[in-house]
Amino acid sequence: MRQSKENKLLMNEMKQMQEFVFSHAKQLNITRESILSVIEELCIRISKVMKCDRVGIWLFNEDRTNLTAQNIYCKNTSDYTAGQVLTVNEAPSYFAAIQSTRILEIGAINEDFSTKELLEHPLYENGKYNSLLDASIILSKGIGGVICCETIEKREWSAFDGVLLASIADMLSFIFDRVERLEVEAHMHTLAYRDPLTGLDNQYAFTEKVNEQLKRMNEGKRGIFMYLILDQYSEVQGVLGHEGADQMLKITAERLKKIFPLPAHTARLAFDHFIIFFETDGEFWENKKMMDFIANELRHPMYICGQEVYMTFSYGISIYPDHALNVKYGIQSAKMALQSAQKTSNRKSRGIYEPDMHTYLKETMLSEMNLRRGLDFNEFKLFYQPQVNCRTGEVTGFEALIRWQHPERGLILPGDFIDLAESTGLITPMGEWVIQEAVAQLKKWDTPPYDKLTISVNVSPRHFLHHNFPFYLHQCMSDSGISPERLVLEITENVALEDQKAVTSRINLLTEMGYAVSIDDFGKGYSAFIYLQHFPIQQIKIDRQFINGLGKDTKSIGIVQTIIHLAELLGLQTIGEGVETKEQWDILKQLGCTELQGFYFSKPVPIEEINRQFLNHHQIGKLFLPVQMETTTIK
Repeated sequence: MRQSKENKLLMNEMKQMQEFVFSHAKQLNITRESILSVIEELCIRISKVMKCDRVGIWLFNEDRTNLTAQNIYCKNTSDYTAGQVLTVNEAPSYFAAIQSTRILEIGAINEDFSTKELLEHPLYENGKYNSLLDASIILSKGIGGVICCETIEKREWSAFDGVLLASIADMLSFIFDRVERLEVEAHMHTLAYRDPLTGLDNQYAFTEKVNEQLKRMNEGKRGIFMYLILDQYSEVQGVLGHEGADQMLKITAERLKKIFPLPAHTARLAFDHFIIFFETDGEFWENKKMMDFIANELRHPMYICGQEVYMTFSYGISIYPDHALNVKYGIQSAKMALQSAQKTSNRKSRGIYEPDMHTYLKETMLSEMNLRRGLDFNEFKLFYQPQVNCRTGEVTGFEALIRWQHPERGLILPGDFIDLAESTGLITPMGEWVIQEAVAQLKKWDTPPYDKLTISVNVSPRHFLHHNFPFYLHQCMSDSGISPERLVLEITENVALEDQKAVTSRINLLTEMGYAVSIDDFGKGYSAFIYLQHFPIQQIKIDRQFINGLGKDTKSIGIVQTIIHLAELLGLQTIGEGVETKEQWDILKQLGCTELQGFYFSKPVPIEEINRQFLNHHQIGKLFLPVQMETTTIK
C-alpha cells in the first residue's frame, strides 16, 4: 500500500504532469512531429509515477488491425524507441482484450490467455517482462490506442494503479485529440484554398490573394489576367483516360508555376481551365516574344502513359485597370476574350479583351441557340440518373438532368446553354419547367412500390433566391398531391456567394416546408464548407474529382473519409458522385457513404429507359443496379 506521504508526492507528480501536458497541448501549431519530445518526457514521468520498468504508448490504425509504438521507454537503459508494429494477427486475444476493457491488469504475461501471444513478438523475446498494466486511450472517434506499463518483477496491480493509469491515458487522449482536430482543420483549410489535383490555388484563394495584390499595386502598374485552357481536352481525355488526363493537368500546372513564379498567381478553376495574374509595366501584352515564349514552353511534349503527348493551348487576356477593376471582372473579361478568339479557331486561339465583346457574345449566342424558342416549343426534356443505396445497390431515387433536343443541332448538354440561360434571365422559367416535369414524373410513380423514390433537381442561385420560388414549389406540390420530401433541391457552392442572410432564411423556409436541400459538388471550393457552418442543409454530394482518385491515391481516400466523417458528425447524408468502378463502390461502402451515383450504375437516360429497367429487372418492386442498359442512343 502506498503511504500517505508517498500519495502526496504522487499527487504532486500527477499535477505537474497535467500542467506539462496542458502547456504543450494548448499551442496553436502543435503537430505529430512536435509532440514526439513531449511523449518521450511523459514516458519518463509515467515510469516514475507507476514504478514500472518499461512504458509504451501505442496508437491504432484506422481499422484497428495494428498498433504502432509512438514511444517505448526502458528505465534501466534510458533508451527510447518508436515505430514498432504489433498486428492483430500476431496477438488477436490481446487486441480483443484491450478493446473490451478500459484497464487490463496482468500479473503474469506468460500465463494469461490475453497476453501469452505477446511472447512471440520481438519486444518480448528475452522474456524479462512479467507483469503488464494497460489503459485504453479514448479519442473522440473511439478507442485510439493504449498506454502499456510493464515490470520485470511479477506484480499484483492494485485498483489504485488502474485508476492512476487511466487518468494518465486521459491526458494522452487530450493531446492526440487536439492534434487530430488541428490536422482536420488544416485539411479543411487546404480543401478550401487548394485544387487537390494540381496543388494550385482554387478560385477562392486566387481571388483573395490577387485582391490584396491589387490594393498594394503601385500607381502606373498594370495587371494581366490570362484565362488559359487546353485545346481539345475532352478528346484527349477520351484517348488517355481519366488518369492520363489528370497527369496532363498536373504537368501543365507545374509548367505554369515555372513560367509565372511569385509574385504572379496561378489557379485552376475547373477541368482544363486555368487563370493567371501578374503585374507588368504595360508593355507585356504587346510583346510578341514573351507571348511566343509562353506558347513554346507549354507546347513541349508531355510523357504520359509511355507516350509523347503534344498539346496546344488557347488563352484570353484582360488588363487591370483598363478592362476590369477587380478580380471577378478580370476573370470574366479574360474569359470573354478567349471565347471571342475561339469564334475563328478552336486551337491556339489568342484574344485580348475589347469592351464590345460582352454584347457581341451574348447576341451571337442568342442568335445561334434561341433559348426562348426552345422553351416555347417544348424542345427540352429530362434525363434521369439513378441514385443507389451504397450498401445494397438498390435504386432510391434519381437526379433529373435537363437536355435540349435542338431541331438542327440534335441533343445539347446543359454545359452548352446553362450559362446563357443565366445571363439572359431564362434560367428561372427553365428551372420552373424542370420542377414541373419532375413533379409530374413523381406523380406517375405515386403508387407502391415506386412511391418512395425521390427526384433531385438542380436549382440555380438566381432561381433559388427568387421571391416566387417557395410559392411555385408549394403550388406544384399542392396540385399534384406529392409529398415535398420526395423532391430534393440541389444547389451549388455559387449560392454561398449571394447574400448569406437571405440564403440561410431561404433554406430554413424550405426545410420547414418539408424539402431536403442538398449541396452539389461538395468540397470543390471554399463556399461548400461555409454551408456546414451557416446553412441547415440535409445532404452533401461529394465532388467527382475526389471519387475519381479512390483506389489510385491515399489522399483521395483521406479526403473522402474526412468528408463522410464530418457529415456523420453533423447528421447529413452523403452521395458519392461520378462512381465509375466497382473498386470505387467498395471503398465508399467501407467508408460509410450513404448513396452513390455514376456511370458504373447508369448514365443519365430518358424516362422510357428507366421504366423499362423497372419492368425488366426489378425484384419485388425494387431495382438493383448495376444492370446492362439496353439503349445505345444515350449520350
